[in-house]
Amino acid sequence: MISFEEALKIVLDNAQFLPHESVKLEDTAGRVLASDIYADRDMPPFDKSAVDGYALKREELGNPLRVVENIAAGYVPKNEIVSGTCSKIMTGAVIPAGADFVVMVEDTIEVNGFMDLKEKEEEFKKRNNICYKGEDISEGDLLLSRGTVISPAATAILASAGFSVVSVSKVPVVGIFSTGDEIVEPEVTLLPSQIRNSNGWQLRMQTLSTCSKVKYYGIVKDSPELLHAAVLKSIEECDITIITGGVSAGDFDYVPGIIKECGFNILFDKVSVQPGKPSTFAVKRADYNENKVIFALPGNPVSSLIQFEMLVKPYIIKSMGGNYLPLKLSLPAAEEFTRKNTERLSLVPIVINPDGTFSPVRYNGSAHIAAMAHADAIAEIPVGVKQILAGEKATIHIFR
Repeated sequence: MISFEEALKIVLDNAQFLPHESVKLEDTAGRVLASDIYADRDMPPFDKSAVDGYALKREELGNPLRVVENIAAGYVPKNEIVSGTCSKIMTGAVIPAGADFVVMVEDTIEVNGFMDLKEKEEEFKKRNNICYKGEDISEGDLLLSRGTVISPAATAILASAGFSVVSVSKVPVVGIFSTGDEIVEPEVTLLPSQIRNSNGWQLRMQTLSTCSKVKYYGIVKDSPELLHAAVLKSIEECDITIITGGVSAGDFDYVPGIIKECGFNILFDKVSVQPGKPSTFAVKRADYNENKVIFALPGNPVSSLIQFEMLVKPYIIKSMGGNYLPLKLSLPAAEEFTRKNTERLSLVPIVINPDGTFSPVRYNGSAHIAAMAHADAIAEIPVGVKQILAGEKATIHIFR
């Protein structure tokens, strides 16, 4: 059995190297940039007004000024500001030549073509309300680095830099299936001994959140022949295979043996973490740049959900050239928390309170998936630690 940190390192060290492709900007959400992005112009590209108001010379603020022009955003000013004049200007519009100050429209009054201040306030002089050319970005600046996962903000940056087509890493094809004679799909009428297949659908949604392509193979019964056929089909059609269930040490847990029969090298099959101890990772390498991998995750739904976020998702994102780990915070406990088993790293569902503390949610163990629906994150209780006192800090993992 290895530590979680060792397991994560093994997983990331065996990431794939997926090729690149060009996609339309509208199709880039969640994809990983394959090249650096540089600014093709200054931002702002000209001196512009930060407010609706009047553009003028600072030294004439407080004098009645003749309005010579109304400057809308996108309009090129025709008149230079000279002594005794100003131009009405809209937010985002080009500052006219000669002006070095914009007074906010709500602080002014305009009568018979002249603008004056409502009150002679020195406060108006503290900020000139002008955004200067290049103050945000200079032409040639690095805007986004290769490996960036494209967020809404990154999409805005790409658009502002003129990218309607973007070079990104291809996404992996991920095969998913659940195992177990007792598992049925949601639409099936249950027998007393059966349970619904929550894991397969959960893992499908988690995988789709990485932009990966999913092949969902449904449920495979606890039969060596059927499992062998399912694994062969998935590894033929997919880059990554995720199996849930059948990975422990029971009489019908055939998955580890089948993985070996299919030519895979199991790099670990037990992790010192709770939940998720029997998590398994196996690799079949074709050459330096191409390999197939299998993640065999526990059948309990909390285990599979957490281990996907902690192990599988970082692997998928790194294979696309990016970096991902759950966001880590150090937060104090709102109340005392005690556990019985201290031999493994424990990952406990928690809520984050408005005062910045955390509280465990009601959690009965790794089959209690309802707990995760109410959780904001998970708290890390280190090996050997039995108790977290109120006010004592713990590491919090927030899945993004």
